[in-house]
Amino acid sequence: MIILFAVVVSFIVALLRGGQLTRLADLNFRWRGVIIFGFLLQVLIFSGYWQAQLETKSLTPYIYVASMLILVVALAKNLSIPGMPLLMAGLCLNSIAIISNGGYMPASPEALALAGKSFTLPGQVNNNSMVMGPSTQLFFLCDIFAIPKGFIFPNVFSIGDVLIGLGGVYLIQKVLVVAPKQQTAQ
Repeated sequence: MIILFAVVVSFIVALLRGGQLTRLADLNFRWRGVIIFGFLLQVLIFSGYWQAQLETKSLTPYIYVASMLILVVALAKNLSIPGMPLLMAGLCLNSIAIISNGGYMPASPEALALAGKSFTLPGQVNNNSMVMGPSTQLFFLCDIFAIPKGFIFPNVFSIGDVLIGLGGVYLIQKVLVVAPKQQTAQ
């Protein structure tokens, strides 16, 4: 949620700075269809419909890992786009944490409680997250930060999410807003 919030705010700031949404059409994403497929997989597995199906719910961590790897490979083809190296670094850090923890992103019980989330028992799973426990690997890459309850969009997030958000913000600002040309002294 923090990433979505950062992107929306970045669009608003870019428009206030005179940016134009039509400039997004100038972006030349390679493997566009593969990127869309990776995101659609995540939309599917985290939908209420999917989560309600007991026979498919057990596939969620495997499909999640597959979708992350699909996105890593596809976005690697786009590193020349402004902000993409930061975004890619964040995606890789999140992927490492998720793969190391069986297809789930562990979240600190303290961060979850601070964000007002109701699941805080070690090992408890909710969609793509699970509560950290003694067997959590690479805890420093996991969701250990929180936007506290009472703030807009309270949630937990990782350092990878921060990098993804920063990369997305930079991409939006760089693409939508054309920098004024430097005047040279004569």
